[in-house]
Amino acid sequence: MTQSHSQQGSALMLSLFIIIVLLLLGSALVKVLSTSSETIAQEVIGTRALMAANSGMQAHLQLTFPLNGANACPADDTYDLSGVDGLDHCRAMVNCNLYNTHEMVNYYRLTSTGECGSSAIADQSIGVVRSSRTIQVEARSL
Repeated sequence: MTQSHSQQGSALMLSLFIIIVLLLLGSALVKVLSTSSETIAQEVIGTRALMAANSGMQAHLQLTFPLNGANACPADDTYDLSGVDGLDHCRAMVNCNLYNTHEMVNYYRLTSTGECGSSAIADQSIGVVRSSRTIQVEARSL
């Protein structure tokens, strides 16, 4: 039982083809998993930025409407939220604008921008994943 010359090496070529196909499928799967984990990290940092914006807004609203009843638009402020659990490497920049007064009622527009990073945020940070979210609230005095 001898094989003909035309069939010699065909098993080697078939196994080489299968190995190449499996290698391509494996590398595609690794790429999909890598992209998926980056997307999840970006979503988490974005959610943290939204919570930072909410925290800054709450702090500024408390200054705008204190319990003693004296309403006033406080100066623009930046809140460093690094000491708050879950908001490491986050900050919130908040500004207030008294945009209308009608019949002794003041109308305020507050804007809060939360910014978070995957590590400490510096002015020229390179390689840090950053996310920013902005919220706006309009409020009036009583």
